Amino acid sequence: MKTRLSCIRSAVTAMPALVLALVGLGSLSGCASEGGPKLPAVIAERWSPPAFATRSIDADDPRVVIAACKQAALAGGYAVQRYDAESGFLTAARRQSTAFDGSRQDTLEVRVSSSAPGRVRVATVLREVVESGSRGERDAGAVTSGLVRDRSSYDTFFERLAALLDVR
Repeated sequence: MKTRLSCIRSAVTAMPALVLALVGLGSLSGCASEGGPKLPAVIAERWSPPAFATRSIDADDPRVVIAACKQAALAGGYAVQRYDAESGFLTAARRQSTAFDGSRQDTLEVRVSSSAPGRVRVATVLREVVESGSRGERDAGAVTSGLVRDRSSYDTFFERLAALLDVR
């Protein structure tokens, strides 16, 4: 009985800290275009793809480029999950490892749009998703996701894309 009572006391004493944390997070929210507070650059950078994730390509038709992006993703071992040639959008995933206690997967998101006459903008986002397995009844495991910041991963995709576009 004493353990339940001590758990309740701990929860009640933690409430003010939780309320303050939520109020603090609420003050960070807001849209930059509305003049609200912005996240510090260091924090915002964590959710923004690196500059080298976007390239401009000489091409007339974005639909040809997104089709080549699909082929480049397939050649890289990705399974295409969503593909819309008209809107220039593609998502794909590739499982890197599977183990009893967790797994790792890479995801790819591509957006293709016209940037100028004869130029097409290709914006990619690579993420690594790691799932840790359950270590017991009380620990259900966790899933974390983070942007890939390694330039070579993006360069490899764009090299495949360039090779496919040169063939056409």
